[in-house]
Amino acid sequence: MYFKWFGLAATLALGLGLGLTAHSQTDDETTPLGAIMEKVQKQKTIITKGTRNKAMYAKSREDVEKAAKEWAKLAQEAKPLNDVVKSSQGVEDAQAKWDEMMDFWEKESEKLAELVAKSDTEQRTAKDQLNTINRNCTACHQVFRIDEAGF
Repeated sequence: MYFKWFGLAATLALGLGLGLTAHSQTDDETTPLGAIMEKVQKQKTIITKGTRNKAMYAKSREDVEKAAKEWAKLAQEAKPLNDVVKSSQGVEDAQAKWDEMMDFWEKESEKLAELVAKSDTEQRTAKDQLNTINRNCTACHQVFRIDEAGF
């Protein structure tokens, strides 16, 4: 009876060890753009939660404003990291498209921060602005996200 449990424990420990090894290998392979996108996701979580409803918006306005400003900075950092432009396929003038999307992301993130900073801006307005940015993110990922690139 104890051998069954010992075998189970050994198998789980081995599986966990292999999983951690595989995880640490993929962390080493993260591209500079991938590292920025991880930061983007953290800020997106703050903004999404903060604009979810009126109560959360009232509590989280300052956090949402800071996160939107951080998004604008991350857009500036991401713009010169255009390796994905080289690997994009079927995109006419990929560099111009990349620059356009990064500039839009930066400008609209700054606009979100400005909106949230105003005390008379309602939650719905902030949420609509977030949705505008999210649509740009989705469009960019559809054009440039290539799984092999680590982004």
